[in-house]
Amino acid sequence: MVKNLEQLNRNLPPLNALRAFEVSARLLSFTRAAEELNVTQGAVSQHVKQLEEYLDTQLFIRKARKLELTQAGLAYLPTLTEAFNCMQTSTEQLFGSKKRTLLTVKCGATFMQRWLLPNLPDFYQHNPDISIRLMSTVWPSQNEVVDADLEICNGHGEWTGMKIERLTNEIMQVVASPKFLKLYPIHNDAMRISQLPLINVVGERETWRHWFRNQGMPNFIPMPILECDTSNVAIEAACNGNGLLLTRSFSAQDALKDGRLVLAHKYTMPSDGAHYLALPNKLPLPKVTTFCEWLKNRLIQTGMDYCQLSENN
Repeated sequence: MVKNLEQLNRNLPPLNALRAFEVSARLLSFTRAAEELNVTQGAVSQHVKQLEEYLDTQLFIRKARKLELTQAGLAYLPTLTEAFNCMQTSTEQLFGSKKRTLLTVKCGATFMQRWLLPNLPDFYQHNPDISIRLMSTVWPSQNEVVDADLEICNGHGEWTGMKIERLTNEIMQVVASPKFLKLYPIHNDAMRISQLPLINVVGERETWRHWFRNQGMPNFIPMPILECDTSNVAIEAACNGNGLLLTRSFSAQDALKDGRLVLAHKYTMPSDGAHYLALPNKLPLPKVTTFCEWLKNRLIQTGMDYCQLSENN
């Protein structure tokens, strides 16, 4: 029996080499792997080379500025990732963490700045053993959560390859700065709005054209004077008097509360867009579960319309 165990141990590759390969393959970078493992790039490269020699198989195609996995590397990576995740989960569940655990959250800029950052102190107060690494993004990941433990996405929930849960219900509303409306009175007149400068957010499905069509102007084709790639930029543009903005309620709530923006027209329409929680299709680590539970409870506590519904794609 002892002899068989000794033989099994001899047949397993070195753990450091396996770990170096798993991180490098997941990030497709020896440099970023070295940062995650807190070792030198040379050490990571040497460990991977050691593993390739041990297996007598090439795992990477090394190019000038990037790494690519061979077919063998692609096949080996999921097994190792699952094994390391299971070891980490079991260790944390059985013995607890001896140091602060790092949670990486990828998040759209609007949600991050207007809700997450103001509420994170509450998370730290209840979870002092978890630190947060925030990664801002304009466009959500497709097919899988990349380089993060979870992602808070802005969109329409049509992503595949991830566990998706809708967080907010939102409406589209027309807003402008008080100074702008003083210069250009509207009095809930859609025709008057069609004659004024308009601001648009790139990527929104509910557009000015939909808004005017619902106001009985189906043939009017709006020509926005300004288009912005994020709601944050569009909100600031409206606050600075650049024009009228059709925006989702979540994005405008702070500016409406502090008076930098006001509702310019009483008509609103439901939005198909929302903020979503996206998780990898695997057993979540305890730190991920803790953050997700806090996120949903905090949305309710702060008066946000947490949907309490989920879609698994």
